[in-house]
Amino acid sequence: MSVPIQKPGRSRQDYGTPPEFLVAVVARFGPLAFDLAASRDNAVVAPYFTVDDDALSQSWSELRGVLWLNPPFADIEPWARKCSESCGQHRILLLTPASIGTEWFAKYVHRKALVLGLRPRMTFAGCADPYPKDLIISVYGVEPGFDTWRWK
Repeated sequence: MSVPIQKPGRSRQDYGTPPEFLVAVVARFGPLAFDLAASRDNAVVAPYFTVDDDALSQSWSELRGVLWLNPPFADIEPWARKCSESCGQHRILLLTPASIGTEWFAKYVHRKALVLGLRPRMTFAGCADPYPKDLIISVYGVEPGFDTWRWK
């Protein structure tokens, strides 16, 4: 089994979200209506956008329900910006490393989303060990704030 290794821009970017975590997400936020960055092999719900669909160029404003986003971690800023600009009649759940000192976090997450620090650390699908950094879910479309969530 492989382990996600931090090599910004060079490491594998398509690790799937673990099913046990998704069960907890659905229990807390309701059924997921759309996966905003997926492939046929790692989509958590249909319908979904793939790399070929170029999710960042699509309009998310017309989508309804709870939208899921586990983006490529090598370049989170455009995804966080799109979340910040697109939340309307739905919630967007953005899974990312807890990189609270970054510009993308300051510009597009802080005071724009409810940030939930995840406990315990998550082991992505197909990996033997937990991801080496803490993770957060940024929930757009609700009152901004910060909390932790023991999801397991």
